[in-house]
Amino acid sequence: MDPRPAIFTSLLHEIAVVTLVCLGQFLTQAGVTMCLSSMNIIFDTFESSSGNDSLKVWFMSSFALTIGTFILISGKLGDLFGHKTIFILGWIWTCIWSLIIGFSVYPKSIVFFIIGRAFQGIGYAMVLPCGIGILGNIYPQNNSRKNLMFGIVGANGPSGAMVGALIGAAIAQSWWWPWLFWLLGILCALLAVCSMFIIPANINIQHTPAKELIRKFDFIGSTTGVIGLILLNIVLVQGPIVGWNHGYVIALLVVSVLLIVAFIILELKFIDNPLLPKSIFKVKIGLILLCISLGWGSFGVWQYYYWTIILNLREYTPIDGALTYVPFLVFGILASMIVSIIISRIRPSLIISFASICFMIGCLMLSIMPIHQSYFGISLGQMFILCWAMDMSFPAASIILSDYLPMQHQGMAGSLVTTVINYSVSFFLGLSNTVEIEVFNRNGHNIVDSYRKAILFGVGVAALGVLMSFVLVFLSKDDRNGTQFVTDSDTELQIEDSNISEKKSNDL
Repeated sequence: MDPRPAIFTSLLHEIAVVTLVCLGQFLTQAGVTMCLSSMNIIFDTFESSSGNDSLKVWFMSSFALTIGTFILISGKLGDLFGHKTIFILGWIWTCIWSLIIGFSVYPKSIVFFIIGRAFQGIGYAMVLPCGIGILGNIYPQNNSRKNLMFGIVGANGPSGAMVGALIGAAIAQSWWWPWLFWLLGILCALLAVCSMFIIPANINIQHTPAKELIRKFDFIGSTTGVIGLILLNIVLVQGPIVGWNHGYVIALLVVSVLLIVAFIILELKFIDNPLLPKSIFKVKIGLILLCISLGWGSFGVWQYYYWTIILNLREYTPIDGALTYVPFLVFGILASMIVSIIISRIRPSLIISFASICFMIGCLMLSIMPIHQSYFGISLGQMFILCWAMDMSFPAASIILSDYLPMQHQGMAGSLVTTVINYSVSFFLGLSNTVEIEVFNRNGHNIVDSYRKAILFGVGVAALGVLMSFVLVFLSKDDRNGTQFVTDSDTELQIEDSNISEKKSNDL
């Protein structure tokens, strides 16, 4: 294995820094599942819910939505103002909003809770990309030690999902669910303090006046893109709940599409310092992000309907449901470690393709799972399949993009993968919810059939991801390993972009 970077004072220091970054990934996935395992208990405490179970989709969707939309901004801010600074601010923000969410129990307003979840997601949107950016700046490209660390970060996804589900279920079922968020807030405060003292201070520090850094930030593109993506997702989730014939739903849909189109045009044609570097617009990189989007989008569908089925149809207790996630913890760690080893020996396109197939198989297994079958049948089998999908796709894509982008854009490397994952979860979950409600209303209010049709939509999304992964494999057939994924023309473009930036700086 490659030697430890000199920036670390000792092996213990390296472990501490990587642990802080891992906790960002760990608590993000825990933030999703802790509300899934306890969603019935939380939902029943709100008087304003009026028995509309469709609102539960917002417990997961609002959280993933803000993570997916604000990550690009925070990654860019990390590149400009320092990853450590934004990383710490992310923990502080998450601490504040976790405490606020707990207090939503007093007004008994489900809208208060959902909005709080959305703002909580912004904190994780600051933590995740800057954590990846910290590691990307510390470890050199094409480095075996770097691959191992990214694999460890990936392993915290399923680990966090399992632990979050279990702790959320235990606190909600045997204690009082607001303490789930209050304890999380206390933990985030401690992590902010630890990050101040443990993470090295000299990571991607910009020796540039603050006014110049602010000028480099794409305020117009950021505002246009974030608002457009948020409005589009609100429409997709809220449309089937209130009905697509409402005027505000149609108006928001039109506005969101116009804003997204305007964002793309602005980024490509008019913005001097775009939010997304132009060098990222390559066919292979686009295909990787598309495969990740479709795979994780189908997983978002799987995750929501898995919990809906075991809690509402199988009538598991929250704790029993959380214990079904134990295979994610065991197999997930194994899968992440394997991908960190094989990433330098196997073409990344093959890893992405295998992960896409696993996403599809896992979702397909849920769609045919008998309601009253023992857990040790299809339920256990899909856990084994899906852990490989999650833990091979995330580290593989993160490593590829980190190696692909220059050092000044390492925060963007973490942003792109996490943005695609989280926004796709929220986006495709909204579409699947539309399928569920439409089938339920048109097919004699058959709840089981409506669930299965929504899951089959997820299968279709995953199948499209598999098809795209085959295209990626074909286009990458001449690549021997991950290091050759970046072509000579890509490297030249990076050097050219760097020279242009340096020239502009010297002119100023």
